[in-house]
Amino acid sequence: MSYNAQPYLSMDTGNGGPDMAEKMSSIRGYGGHSDAAATMRTKVQSKRQALNGQISKEMRMLEGAENLLRASTNRKARETAALELTFHESNLERLQAQLSQLNCAVTIYQHEGNKETRVPMICLGLKETDPVDLISPLERFVAKHYHVDESQFESALTELASMRMAVRTPKRNEEGLGLLIDFIKQLYYVERRFFRGQKHGIVFQWYDSIQGLPTAQQSVTFEKASVIFNIGVLHSQFAAKQDRSTSAGVEKAVEEFEKAAGMFEYLNEKFYNAPSPDMAPDTLQMLSALMLAQSQECLFERRSLDSEVLEGGVELAIELAQETARVADLYEKTHMAMGASPFKGYITRSWITLAKAKDFHFRALSRYYTAAAHLDFADETDMTGEEIASMRTQLHQMLVTSVRAEMQAIVSVDDQIDRGVGHLQSSILLHRDAMRLLRSDSELKKLDTLIQVFFQDQQMALNKQSELSQQGNVDLSPRFNTAAEAPRIEGIAPREAAPRNVDVFGNNSDTEDLFYSLGPLSLFSSANDWTRPRVADVARSEAGFGFAIRGNAPVLICSVDAGSPAEQAQIRKDDVVVAVNGQPTLWATHAEVVDLVKKSGSQVRLHCATFTRVRRSNVLPPTSDEADPGSSSKRDSNGITISGQMENASSQH
Repeated sequence: MSYNAQPYLSMDTGNGGPDMAEKMSSIRGYGGHSDAAATMRTKVQSKRQALNGQISKEMRMLEGAENLLRASTNRKARETAALELTFHESNLERLQAQLSQLNCAVTIYQHEGNKETRVPMICLGLKETDPVDLISPLERFVAKHYHVDESQFESALTELASMRMAVRTPKRNEEGLGLLIDFIKQLYYVERRFFRGQKHGIVFQWYDSIQGLPTAQQSVTFEKASVIFNIGVLHSQFAAKQDRSTSAGVEKAVEEFEKAAGMFEYLNEKFYNAPSPDMAPDTLQMLSALMLAQSQECLFERRSLDSEVLEGGVELAIELAQETARVADLYEKTHMAMGASPFKGYITRSWITLAKAKDFHFRALSRYYTAAAHLDFADETDMTGEEIASMRTQLHQMLVTSVRAEMQAIVSVDDQIDRGVGHLQSSILLHRDAMRLLRSDSELKKLDTLIQVFFQDQQMALNKQSELSQQGNVDLSPRFNTAAEAPRIEGIAPREAAPRNVDVFGNNSDTEDLFYSLGPLSLFSSANDWTRPRVADVARSEAGFGFAIRGNAPVLICSVDAGSPAEQAQIRKDDVVVAVNGQPTLWATHAEVVDLVKKSGSQVRLHCATFTRVRRSNVLPPTSDEADPGSSSKRDSNGITISGQMENASSQH
């Protein structure tokens, strides 16, 4: 699989129009980021937006040059087209390099308290999207499909458009997250009301979060997936901004990174055939792995806040060795995912370098703690034989199976010291490799805190080696030519970082359907068709009106007596009762409609609609012949059903 630049679908997306600016300018009420909030993050996001626009323009120009090159037969014209193609390819690479630099601007997302003591964490930038005119096409659809005056829904459409505009620049707090979740829940209704089986010429264009390539589709599913992706992005930013100098801050960072991983895994499981590279399965799996690695790193950081780390002895050193090995394993997995063939030239180079540097760094820490365990164990003089055997067993078990046999050969203090020195030397080699990687990257070497933390941990290992050299009786000759030759430590963590399931849809019953008055969603959706409601004036005869009704929200005509006033008024079986005497009844219960008919006197005016296409055969309530044998249905003198266990056809979800 490869991620080639996708051609821009259309120069004119169909989202504009002469009055779009006027309609968009009237949208108010939702709190996106204010342009006046001149924070560093706002500036970076604005730069991303500008770069995305320029990348989109270069993509169109590139497509035009490619088309001209294919169509031209004249040699001079082909040379000109080839020159233009090279020029625009160069511009595109330059713009994407600038976007890559913004992706490396991780420090602006960090908490101020972290900038001198904590390694900055990688978080993603939001997917950008272009404005869309939802109001005009949906107004037309409401009038044509739902047979109602579109002006009744002007407020609802404006509110929907307002939400969509605010979603473009959500705040980096719980309010911004709530906005995205509310919009996702609203899209549940919008998709069913307007987009199932329908095309309106509405194009949703979103930009790739990593490379800025534009992707445009008319699918609401694509819109939902992009917003869900941004929910994951916000969680990654929430994690990065936590104050990790406190236990509460570290715990919150762990939680947010795990939620980000959960969102990316949710996308990978629920959405298929992603048109945008940042939402492709391999990318989402890589992003989830990155979030979990950072979460596991935070879990280890919590140890550094515990004073027992400084005085825990051999057993704690073993735990720390295995926990840091686990962090290294996750960064190794992340680095391998980033280096996979689909990502060549796609993932920001600094991310790949940082993942490998952290793999080396935590592998070095694991070696250091293993060395400390061996050397401290060798210094123990008051342990019983049973305690010594138990401790050696623990030291053996922290190594992968392939080297445990080698470790079992340790029978003396000298052997124990020799093994400890070997791990310490391996730690120093790995620290040097990590520092070399950081300094080789033009962006990472600017991160002073990152360099400082890595240097301090390297110095810790060098100081330990210096202590041994001062003892004079320890052989410090190299045990391994490379760090890879040392036995591999088995990564085990007291608590494993794991994706947190975040059901963004949750229970839609707590979300207002902006278009509730159109009727129950099970019937009144874009997937079904019905006639324009017709007026039927029904006079009461001696036998009554001559029709029976059943169901709740909506109430349906279940039978019409032959030769009755209802038949003469052209009321039909399975008609939906839209209104009684001018009062809307789409959401009315059976009892409420019965009451309205009873109060109408000698004549009742019904507005009825006949369904001409129903996508699912089971959305209409069963007729009286199909009813549950345990239900009852009888008529009063008005000729309408007055009691019975009626099935409700208005399942809202």
